[in-house]
Formats: sequence, structure tokens, C-alpha cells
Amino acid sequence: MKNSDREVINGNITLSYRVENFNFTNQTTINNTTANNETVSFSNFARMNPFYTKYNENGEIPKYVFSEGLGATPIWNPLWDFIQNSFNKSSNTGITDNFQFEWRATNQLRLRGSFQYSLNKLNTERFISPNETSQATKSELDRGQYTEGNTTSTSYNGRINATYGAFWGDHTFNAVGGMQFSQNSSKNSTFSAKGYLSDKFSNPNFSVGYPEGGKPSSADTKSRSVSFYANLNYAYAMRYLLDFNLSRNGASQFGIDDPFTNTWSVGLGWNVHNEKWFHNNKYISYLKLHASYGNPGNQNYDAKLASSIYNYTNEYINPFGLSALVSQWGNNWLEWQKTKTYNIGLTTTMFENKLSFNIDYQIRKSNPMLVRIQLPSSTGTTTAPMNIGGTDNRSVSVAATYYILRKGDLNWYVSANLNHNTTDYYNIGKTLEKYNKDGKDEAGKTEGRNLSKALTRMYDGASTTGLYAVRSAGIDPATGNEVFIRKDGTYTFEWDPEDEVLVGDTNPKFTGSFSTSLLYKGFSFGAAFTYRTGGDVVLSTLMDKVENIGKDQIKQNQDRRALTDRWKKPGDIAKYKRIDDHSVSHASSRFIATEHTIECSSINIGYRTTQWPFLRTMGMTSIDIRAYMNDIFRISNIKEERGIDYPFQRSFSLSIGLGF
Repeated sequence: MKNSDREVINGNITLSYRVENFNFTNQTTINNTTANNETVSFSNFARMNPFYTKYNENGEIPKYVFSEGLGATPIWNPLWDFIQNSFNKSSNTGITDNFQFEWRATNQLRLRGSFQYSLNKLNTERFISPNETSQATKSELDRGQYTEGNTTSTSYNGRINATYGAFWGDHTFNAVGGMQFSQNSSKNSTFSAKGYLSDKFSNPNFSVGYPEGGKPSSADTKSRSVSFYANLNYAYAMRYLLDFNLSRNGASQFGIDDPFTNTWSVGLGWNVHNEKWFHNNKYISYLKLHASYGNPGNQNYDAKLASSIYNYTNEYINPFGLSALVSQWGNNWLEWQKTKTYNIGLTTTMFENKLSFNIDYQIRKSNPMLVRIQLPSSTGTTTAPMNIGGTDNRSVSVAATYYILRKGDLNWYVSANLNHNTTDYYNIGKTLEKYNKDGKDEAGKTEGRNLSKALTRMYDGASTTGLYAVRSAGIDPATGNEVFIRKDGTYTFEWDPEDEVLVGDTNPKFTGSFSTSLLYKGFSFGAAFTYRTGGDVVLSTLMDKVENIGKDQIKQNQDRRALTDRWKKPGDIAKYKRIDDHSVSHASSRFIATEHTIECSSINIGYRTTQWPFLRTMGMTSIDIRAYMNDIFRISNIKEERGIDYPFQRSFSLSIGLGF
């Protein structure tokens, strides 16, 4: 986007020191990013009808391009906002220090430790000129706004463990025991000032004051976790393998009555290729079978998930001090989300190591889930965290690599992978019925809401990515109205959320990628592609720019199908309802389609050499030249709007590496 830019500075220093059996390493990284972001979203230009003149007869940029007269809302010119002295900028500075040590006590025993500290400071400034069109309807002393935000984030991470490894004859044993801890904290503050008579001065000193009812705000969050773990590995003759992992984990995100949980896993492996009776196999050089079972945990949640949070306010003065309003109810009994994982798989290499192949089947059952359930607003807040039900995930993944050519300096191979997975809810009951019916009043009528736009639901046995909507039989040629199909199979012109059924699933049947790489002496070439097929998507463009167009939206740039493909007269066979109907088009199966997409995600070309004569003259040992291209093309049966909020970018980069 014009007038937007980004500057990045990175640097790191690594120091290593070794004495006898001790090894110390310290790495410090410093980075700074400054950015000037767009002040006018590209979507404002995309919404503008192309036939409006953005310049007047004198070549000047007017404030609006069309007005129906006194009292009517004009169509504002985004170019006018673009030339104002508004700005939207940010600065982000980060420092990370990572210290590591290792002590080789004996040939079998090693002690390792690490400590990492990181500090990140983010400053954002946004100034809206009083001359912008968004300020036109405000009083003179309310126009223009300055907002500044400052966030400081710090984190500490530490780890210490001991490793012991030994073998006796056919027996190999390894053990790892240790602990790790972490703390993450964040402080941020924000304030706004409003009322500027000119956009030549953005300093808050030139403002009238705070926005009406506004005041500075701040937040302080902190989370801690600790884990104690032990890992054991045993192998007999490198044929039969056994792994066992056990850990005790605690985190501040969970209720004070249950902050710790145990996780564990056990795995078995069989190296078939090491069996004596398998040694003479002409086709398979490596064959391993493996299986595992365990219950890893998950603590990637809000730092204050289990805590009740109150906001203090001075709006309600009382003799006892400041009043407090509930903003979040906590849950002292909140449990960890536990996931029981079953996995079986096979890895093999065949045909003189030309073909590598891997297949895995996995079952993941998470129970209990962590969700926010609906509460009556009379409790002071509308949601609360609870453990409810679980999810059942089943997946199959296949990966293969094949060397087409492998001779001397020439190597050419292709690789591909394929994934298929499904996830369903279970043991939910009717606790989340409020979510599924959100938006209905006591009489059972719909107020626009969840069932109208959002199509996801939480039912026992239902897919977590299922799409629920009322089925559509299309547009009636006689009236131009949409015909809906009830649950009992009868037809109606009335949309009723009680008739919704499963009409699709956003989860693709198959996803994956494939790539190729060619290496010849110092030259290299690589290309990578991704694909997905069978997933259903909601055609939001059809809902928002072909239908659901009111009188105000007509003034904006819309999809041409709103004119060419909508029903106009009796007998028309049309995809979209009659053109004079401005009522809300609810989500139905008519706006859902199955996607099949392939994308070229990257292409890279490179050359590395140590043979050029001038290298030694300049004191260099090698030169490495690389060129990268991203997002080359996208082929899909569904057209997708890209770059509406910010122009879509296909990037090209060139790098030169020098060795000394």
C-alpha cells in the first residue's frame, strides 16, 4: 500500500567457551521493527464505485464524490482521507538472551541447563486528522483523535536435566530427568485524546481533552508454569524399542484446587530390518513398525482463565471506597484438558534407498474440553469457563519421497504427503444449547444472530467443523423468492432455524503438499505446492455483495452478479433472489460450495561455489546466491476475494551469502 513501509534491523552475538568438561554458550539477539501502516484501508477504495470521479475539473481531490442533496449522507472520497496528515505507526524492539551450559561428568552422564530471558517493547501511535471524512458529522471540538499504546512483555524460561546413556551387550539404555519453568508477563497502557483544530499538530497538548466518558486504560497479565519430567528409552539388539515418558505439570491458568496434572506416554518400536531373517531382502533396506499411547496435556490458554476478574470504577461512589463490577467469573475447579493419544505407524525405505515411505494412523480424544458457556446477564457477565464434553479426532497421514535421479553431483527427487482427519464432539449433552440457539428470544423468534450468519454448532456426535443451515431448493421462477426445505422434506418460503441440518463441513477430505528439488553441483532448484480438496466453504461474497444489498449498499461497488444474475421477471431461471428484494438473506445451503484448490507456495533457485578465482583475492571462501518467490499462483473452483483489506502481495527476494 502506498505510504506504508517497514524497516527491520536484526543483530546477534554468540559467545562460546569450553574448559575441560564444561561448555558454556551465550547468544544475544536484538531486533527492531518500525512500521508506517496505511491510514486508509484498501477496502475503502475497493468499495468505491468505479464510475465516480475522484478528481474535479481542476484536478483537485474533493471531500466527497456524490451527494443526493442537503441532509443526505454523501459518498466520501477515500483519496481525500489519503492526503490528510493522519498516521498509523508502530515501533517494536526486542532483546533475547539465551544462556546454555553442559557438563560431561562421565562418558555416560551429562548435565545440561539453559536460561532464556526476553524483553519486548511495543509502541503504537494513531492520529486521525480532524479533516478526515469519518469526522465530518462530529462537532468541531470532537474532530480528530490521537491514540497511543505501550506494551512491555517479558518472559523467563529455564531448564535443567541430566542424561545418562549406557549399553551392555545387546542392551541399550538411555534416561533423561529434569525440570523446566517459565513465567510470562505483559503490561500495557493506552490513552486517547480528541479534539484537534488542525492536523498540523498531533501532540496531545494540542487536543481538547479525553473522549467523552473516556480515560486511560491499563492491563497487567502474568502466567507461570513448571514441569518435572523423566524419559526412559530401552533397545534390545536395536530391534525391539521401548520408550516411556512421565511428567508432572502445573500452570497458573488453572483452578487453585487443581493446578497440577500428570501426563505420560509409552511407545513400542520394532526395527524389522535388523532381524537376521530380513537381512537379505533385495527390495527393502529399512522397515520400522511403531505404536504409542499417552495423555499429553495442553496449557495454551488465557493467563486469567480460571480467575474471577473485577473492574474498579469511580462512576458509582459509595462510603466504602471504589465499586467493583464483575467482568469475568472464574472457576477454581477448572481442570487441565487431557488428550489420550493412540498412534500406530510404519516407516520404510525401498529400492536401494530411492523410495522412502511413512504412514501413521492416530486417534486423539480430548476430555474435558475447556469452553466458555453462556450465563444470564444478571450474573454480571455473559460467559464463564467450564470443563464440558470432549472431542474425538481420527487422522491418517501418508508421506513419501522418491529420488528420480541420484548420480554423482546430480540429485533430483520429489516428495508428497497426504492427510485426512475428522473431529467430533461427545459427552456435551445440552449444556451448550444456549450457544446453538444464541439469538432467539423467549418466544423462539430469531433476531438475526448466530443461526443467521454463523453456521457452526456443538452437538454430541457432530463434527467440530460441520456447517449447519436450512436446505435451499433454489429460487422460485414464478416469484423470485427462495424456496427452503423443511426437515420433513416439505417446501416453504419461510426461513426457520428449526429446519437447519448438517449441509457441509469446512474440514477438507484431504490436504497435503508436494515438492521437487534438483541439485547439480552448485546449482539448486526447488518448488513447493499445497492442495486441499473436499472442504465446504461459505460463499460470503455472494451473501454480502450479490444479496443482502440495501439502499445504502447500492451506492458502493458491488459484485456485477447483483445486476446480471438476480431474478427480474416471472419465468427467469436465476441463482439469486429477485432484484427488488432488500430483505435479509439468511444462511442456507445455497451459499455453501465444495472447494478444490492447488497453490504454488514457493519457488527457489540458487547457486553456491568455492571455485571462482576472485574469492581468494578478496579473502572469501565461498559465495551463495539465492532467489525466492512466494505465492506464485492459485487454482481453485471457487473464486476468492484477496487483498481487499490490504493489497495482495506476491513477493520476490534475492540473497547473497559470503563465506570468509
